[in-house]
Amino acid sequence: MHRPTDASPGAEQKGEPISFGMEGPLVLRFVEEGLDPADEARLAEEVAKTLPLRWSLPTRALERLDLLSERLGGERELLEWLDGHTGLPRLTARLLVLADSLDRYTDNPDVVTAVRDFRLAHGLPDELRGVLPPATNAETLTDISSRLERQLFDHDAEEARSLGLATSRWLRDAVSAADSPSPGLAETGEVMARLHEDIAEASL
Repeated sequence: MHRPTDASPGAEQKGEPISFGMEGPLVLRFVEEGLDPADEARLAEEVAKTLPLRWSLPTRALERLDLLSERLGGERELLEWLDGHTGLPRLTARLLVLADSLDRYTDNPDVVTAVRDFRLAHGLPDELRGVLPPATNAETLTDISSRLERQLFDHDAEEARSLGLATSRWLRDAVSAADSPSPGLAETGEVMARLHEDIAEASL
């Protein structure tokens, strides 16, 4: 995950709602002895609200998040743990997986070419109009990824879900329509199809 473009470590002093972090006693109990299902669900909800804010969190809240991640085995395991809790935690986890995937694909020229060609031939779906600049280049997928994280950062989960669904569907269709299909593009299409299904199933 990367920092949203306008996030800053001093945001807490500017009055943005980032100082809540996570409840220290709840995190420590989870790490040391575990929680009952109700408290673990509450912790997962707090983590889902905190994780997209991580680059603007005060030091103590960031330490709690790192402690939890270490207890679970790393960032991937943290997302898997979130995915195990319905509602906002599951949706946040799946949207962050999509954002990370978009960041990786931005370095793949075959994917970027497929997206550019598909956009020239078919235009943009309604959900992406006004989201992307006129030109399609290596930054296009990163732009969408940043917007997803920005919406989660702003606690606008429904908008992020809509953008995630539109993006995964668009990218799936773009690589499937490529003039020069390849195993790598086929794999990208499969990943996007699976993420689209996952996000569609993750309701608030």
